[in-house]
This record gives sequence, structure tokens and C-alpha cells, in this order.
Amino acid sequence: MKTPHYTFRIAKAFAIFSVALMFQCSDHSLEITTTDPETSISMSSTGYVISPASCAECDYVVPSSTGTVVVDGITLGLHPGSVICLSALNNYVSIAFRNLNGSGAAPIIITNCGGVATVNATGKPYTIKVENSKHFRIKGGTGNNYGIKLSGGHMGLTLEKLSTVFEVNNIEVSHVGFAGIMAKTDPTCDDATIRGNFVMKNIIFHDNYIHDTGGEGMYIGNSFYETGMNLSCGFRLPHIIDGLKIYNNRIERAGWDAIQVGCAVTGAHVYRNRIEDYGYLNVTYQNNGIQFSQGSKGICYRNYINRGPGMGINVVGYGDSFIHDNVILNAGSFGIFCDERNTRNLPGFRIVNNTIINPAQDGIRMYNEYVPGVIFNNIIVNPGSFSKYIYPRTGNDAYVYKINKYIPVELSHNIFTMDLDFLKFKNPENNFRLCAGSPARDAGRDVSSFEILYDYYGLVRLRGNAFDIGASEYDEMSLPPLH
Repeated sequence: MKTPHYTFRIAKAFAIFSVALMFQCSDHSLEITTTDPETSISMSSTGYVISPASCAECDYVVPSSTGTVVVDGITLGLHPGSVICLSALNNYVSIAFRNLNGSGAAPIIITNCGGVATVNATGKPYTIKVENSKHFRIKGGTGNNYGIKLSGGHMGLTLEKLSTVFEVNNIEVSHVGFAGIMAKTDPTCDDATIRGNFVMKNIIFHDNYIHDTGGEGMYIGNSFYETGMNLSCGFRLPHIIDGLKIYNNRIERAGWDAIQVGCAVTGAHVYRNRIEDYGYLNVTYQNNGIQFSQGSKGICYRNYINRGPGMGINVVGYGDSFIHDNVILNAGSFGIFCDERNTRNLPGFRIVNNTIINPAQDGIRMYNEYVPGVIFNNIIVNPGSFSKYIYPRTGNDAYVYKINKYIPVELSHNIFTMDLDFLKFKNPENNFRLCAGSPARDAGRDVSSFEILYDYYGLVRLRGNAFDIGASEYDEMSLPPLH
């Protein structure tokens, strides 16, 4: 849940508004690379633990059950490094894990054994829940394997009640009533749950497949950083998140936002995710691809976001977010929206080297009145509102719409066009590498100060005489040989 996005400032806005191919490219479909030369992608020190081939290798195997089974680490005498297994041969309806206390060097592992383990919680409030736990990892394999499959509950996987320092990878969550994965401890009248007393830190979600959810695909952190919750014991503020990475996840047909992040004050790194058909229920203010809510800074890059009734990327937290090298297609609203809602006097919004195609409204909409914004080296094609603005607005406002002409936004070296063929992509439907004759090649601004190392496809930036425009850096080796 969260507050409205651009309608938050509609009243203010109305007051202010008174006023030829060098080479023939081959048509190769190209997906996002599954590996990345970046380092430090995992906060755990155990690396990729291979799931046991035999359940006899596990320290504890969760027994079959026709109802909810509780796994309590204290009761079972589990210790750092213990391996808890879900057996492929067992029947699981709903599982609650409690009091799992690993260590930084030896987290407690929850994994599958003997094949793919399934948990079907039809009619239950959750499929798997983790409470009061720290230094643990839930893993279902490596690569494109999903060894743990969850379905049927109102919630898929929920990590709550003071749980912290964990990693979740290679699980599949589908056909749940609300969120696929939720991670937060809502404030209560217990002082241990409120801001200043609890921090959810160093949490990672990667290589998961989440689809067909009734609510968010991933709901990470509380949505009400400033407004909090008014309880019987008074006004209570939610905890913050310190250290968050969400990467390499595949999210399809999320009923609400595909990824929503709140209270991530030190910066949420959201990258290399593939999002399609997000917000399909089209619930107002709940239908975006990636959402940075109150109290969050977003570092958002190399994501693929395609088809949804809302915005591709919606930033309504801190005025300090960096959005680069994303491909955003067919957004039902704006490609990217930015508004500082929490603080002023921050570095502002950096929107660099994105490719935005066919947004139903504006390519980028900016409401930053107190922090600066830079919009460099972006490609924006065919915004739906191009022909809809009337004087004093013009069609050019559909590419980058500013709440008023005085807000501190600098535009440089962008390509704005209504003609997709003008860009000379290798395949304008699914391959956004540049052909040799593309006007985006070697036409960008020097953005070396932003320290962007790789483009959308994982190629090193600045491979020619100058930076290219858009999410892809030209690579002559990807072209077919001349004949």
C-alpha cells in the first residue's frame, strides 16, 4: 500500500500551469545476460550451497503435514550452519519457521532435498512464514532452477517479526492471494518493532520466479515511512531497511506493483530484473513496475520492464535516486516518474542512458522542486501524450514533462522521436542493441563521472569514441560479418 503518486500534487500543478542505414542488421533476439561482471553480488559468506542430493545429508527434514507445521530453531536445537530441508517426497501445506539464529559466517540454510519441494497453502494465510530469525538463507538451487515452489496461500513467503540478515534465492512463488514475497515487521505497541529499536539489514532477493499474484510480486519494507501507523498505544513509525539488493528476479503477472520498496533509507539496489505484465488488476496507485515508496532511495539499473497499466519506474521517496540503463516498454502511464517526498537538499535524481518506448503518457515526468535532476543520454520513443497537450504545453512535454519550467532539471544529449525505426535497433521488438548507423552511436554526453560500468546487456560502457545514447552501448562484434 502507498500514497498516490503524481495526483499528490495535482492542485499545485494546475496553479503553476497557467502559463539511412550503414549496415543491414540481423534480427537476433537477445535476452538480458544472466551473469554480470560486477562483484559483491552476495552478502552471505557461504556462496552457493548446493542442495543435498539425499535428505539424509540434512540436519533436519521438515515432516509432512496436512496443516501448518512449526519449525522452531530453539526447540530443535538448531545452530549456525544447520541445514533444514524440505523433502520432495513430503506433503507441505503451510510452514512457520521461528527462532532460526545463524551467524554471518554460518547462516542457517533452508533448502530442498531429493528434488523439487512444493508447498501448497490453498486457503491458508501464508505458505511459508519466517519469524524472529537472523542470519539465514532460503535457497532452491542455482541458475534457472527453482527447487522450492510455493503456491496457494494469501501470502507466498513472508519474512517478519524482527527477522533480519537473510537471503532468498531460486524459489518460485505463484497463484497467491496477495504478495509473492513480503519482508517487513510492521510497528506494534511492542517497542522492539519501531524505528530506532529495530533495523532490518542486509537482505537479498535474487534469481526468484514470481508470477500470478493477487497483490505485489515483491513487497519489501513498510510503505508509510513518514506517516507511520496510529495504534492504540499512539503513533508508531516503522523500522528502516539498511542494505537491500533485489536482482535477477523474474516477475510476471503481478496483480499490483511488481516490486515495491519502502523505508530503504540507505539505498535499494534493484537491478537486472525482468518484469512483464505488471499491475494487471489495474488498482489505482498500485499498478507500477518498480516503486520506491516513502523513505527510500533507489539505485535502479539494467531492468527490463514491459507492459502494465501504471508507470515503469515510480520514485516517490527520497530525492536521491539513480536510474540508468533500464529498458521500459509499453508503460500504461509514464515511463519514469520522480518526486521528492521525504527530504530536501539531497543529490537529486540521476536519469541516465535509459531506453523508453511507447509509454501511454509521458516518457519521463519530473516533480522535483527542491532537489536537482539530470536527464542525460536517454532514448524516448512515441510517448502517447505527444498529441494531447495544448498551449502553453507542446508535444515536446510528452518526452520530459516538468511540473513547471523553473524546476531544477538539466536535459542533455537525449534522443526524442516518434519514429522507432529512426533508432536502428537490431530488432525494435526485443533486441535493443544499436546497429552501426544508429544516431545514438557515439552521440552521448560524457557520463564517466557517474561511474556506470556496464550497459543493459552487460557490455562495458564507452566502447567507441564517445558514450552512446540509450540503454545499449554499440558493439561491432555483435554485427554479422560483411558480405
